[in-house]
Amino acid sequence: MNVIFSKLFKADLLREKAKYAEVSERLASAFHERVSGQTREIIKWKGGDHTGPHGFPCRSLKPFPHYVYYKVEADTIYFLGLVHHQRHPDHLKKRLKDN
Repeated sequence: MNVIFSKLFKADLLREKAKYAEVSERLASAFHERVSGQTREIIKWKGGDHTGPHGFPCRSLKPFPHYVYYKVEADTIYFLGLVHHQRHPDHLKKRLKDN
């Protein structure tokens, strides 16, 4: 299984981690670990069956209010982005279209 992290995903991770770091380095570290854990699970199970409100497969980052969005094509998993759960459903589609 090939794994590709998009530029959007990487930028989202850095941005959200920085926001949490403003509150606490420990919180930022917990967020990063939660993202890492969910990406490992997605890779382990070669995706999943939950489609989120933005139209792509996703995993929740509970207790953090974000989703990890990805898509699976053939033998490749593309990590598309991290999206706050209150964002409009077209948010991720618009960002992917613009890039």
